Amino acid sequence: MKALLAAAAGDGDTARRLVRAGVDVIVAYHSSVLRRRGLPSVAGLLPWASANELTLGIAPEVVAAAGGRPVLATVCANDALRPPDQVLDELAGHGVAGVLNAPTTALLSGPVRDALEDAGLGYRREVELMALARDRGLLAWGYACTPEQAAALVAHGADAVVAHLGITRPGAPTAEHTAALAAMAQAAGTVPLLAHGGPLTDPAAFPRTGQDGVRFGFFGASVFERAEDLDSAVTAWRRAVEQNGETCRTT
Repeated sequence: MKALLAAAAGDGDTARRLVRAGVDVIVAYHSSVLRRRGLPSVAGLLPWASANELTLGIAPEVVAAAGGRPVLATVCANDALRPPDQVLDELAGHGVAGVLNAPTTALLSGPVRDALEDAGLGYRREVELMALARDRGLLAWGYACTPEQAAALVAHGADAVVAHLGITRPGAPTAEHTAALAAMAQAAGTVPLLAHGGPLTDPAAFPRTGQDGVRFGFFGASVFERAEDLDSAVTAWRRAVEQNGETCRTT
């Protein structure tokens, strides 16, 4: 079985091109809408718009353009004004196959993160999103930045753990990145792991993060959206992932 390669899309045209290039899973991603307007990825963590509204706005066209390819959609589980139950029901009505917890508070730290956790608006809600999705027959993918988060996602029914290495930016993978992936892979157990973000901007660097028996797929967002030649980019990432990737349930 071929290794899993997933990519974000913020509109139907991008989804159509990704499918044609050979991506396995499309993710209707709220921050893709912002990147299309020239904003950086980190903008997806700021309150410039409702993340759930952005996702709901693009989900129908992304699903329609995917031609039957599985489409996941990002869900902000921490939105107290638009509870995830509501969002999941609407997304299911649009034909999405599953969800991913984004934006994620896992990327936050310090007093802001502490305040969110104290208010009951933190990462726990994202963990609970996994069970809510599975109850509706949807796939549940979860971002994790630590082994503890990966284990919590799996305990609540996650079908895949996406190891988030931080905001995507150029740079060589370090021993710290490799260790983080290894620890999250161990915590995920038999649940497939995909790598995302951090220094993974170049497929040539991807195999080096797969040492020590760590096997994983790849989920790319800005690396595909900003590629000059999307077909070539997907082909290169496919080659890198197949060298040390795993598959996971996509239907």
